[in-house]
Amino acid sequence: MMGVSASEAIRVADGRARSLLAELADCASDDGLGMEGQPLAGAEVLLDTVVDGVRKQRSTRLCTKDRDTGCGSPSAKAVRQLCEDFMRTINTDTPAPSALSVVEFWETIYLPFITSNLKHSTVWGYKQVWNQHLKNHFGKTLLNEYKTPTMSLFITGLARSLKPRTINTVKCLASSLFAHAVASGYCESNPIRDAKILGKTLENGETKSYTLDEAERIINALVDHVECQLIMALAFFAGLRKGEIQGLQWGDVEEDCLHIRRAFGRGMAGTPKSRRSVRTVPVIAPLRLLLGLWRKQTVEMNVSDPWVFPNGKGGALGLDGVARLRIQPALKLAGVPWKGFHACRRGLGTELRKITGNSNAGQNMLGHSTPQVTQQHYEHAMPEEALRGMKLLEEKVGK
Repeated sequence: MMGVSASEAIRVADGRARSLLAELADCASDDGLGMEGQPLAGAEVLLDTVVDGVRKQRSTRLCTKDRDTGCGSPSAKAVRQLCEDFMRTINTDTPAPSALSVVEFWETIYLPFITSNLKHSTVWGYKQVWNQHLKNHFGKTLLNEYKTPTMSLFITGLARSLKPRTINTVKCLASSLFAHAVASGYCESNPIRDAKILGKTLENGETKSYTLDEAERIINALVDHVECQLIMALAFFAGLRKGEIQGLQWGDVEEDCLHIRRAFGRGMAGTPKSRRSVRTVPVIAPLRLLLGLWRKQTVEMNVSDPWVFPNGKGGALGLDGVARLRIQPALKLAGVPWKGFHACRRGLGTELRKITGNSNAGQNMLGHSTPQVTQQHYEHAMPEEALRGMKLLEEKVGK
């Protein structure tokens, strides 16, 4: 077989083929017959690839040998141009849409993207959802191979044991990943967008909140632990999130107000949840008293740390351990249920609604973007409110 070959090392952007050999070979002999006596005429590119440690070869035919079209030999200008054009598609910076699996896209593209653009706590939560629910589900599936019905069946299966809010979180992360893949040219469409649960779902559990009476009982139950009293008072009487309590420094504390400037979580300090969460909240008498007592106690202990609740290592104290080791045991002895720090924020929203008759105060205290957020998630209807409403309805019907 006559001909001339040209070889060069090339790369593939998806990183799976580590080395390739491109050989342009004239497949036509003088008599137009190949080694097996079959007519062979033309030029092709042979690619030797190493994929997952296995050497594979594939060929792509570029043209038919024809001197009239300028493709009479491997060294002909037209043939060389075809070869260069083909190799350009191999060496492009963006891999072919179907080249990456969903897992590879997460690891090499999407995770670095969200790590550099989202809050540390948000990325941590996304990684939890990915590792627990999505990584094994996607497996080795390529981005362009994944279909909407597959996600519908997957979340339908999850619906047997998980609440709708959790499933929505799983679906939203998967949809965000594919939306980014579409926007950056790695796949054609987002198959998650139209996926839905095919059947019944469990009911979302009722979100828990503390009443004002329960908040006062909590403060009394923690009488031997001023630090814990202050933590719970900040959650209920100031409406601070757990991360905002952890991120509080003495420089943020004034006699009549607190300046919420940062949040601390997963070992890192950052900005609060949203722009509206950067706020100033008033300090009422019960909270002011506890702030004074805790400040005095830290001075007596010669603690000069800027954090209101220091961990003794230069950082902020993690409240989960405080709740588990000190707060919960004390509440159990007092017969007060533990509902979590966030139940205090919800309770404050409800109490402010009862007192003021609207959600504006709750919105400002809790740092919500709109009063509707406060209404939908933080104001819990009280039994006496329902009873009063039914009495009013009864009076109206009786007229």
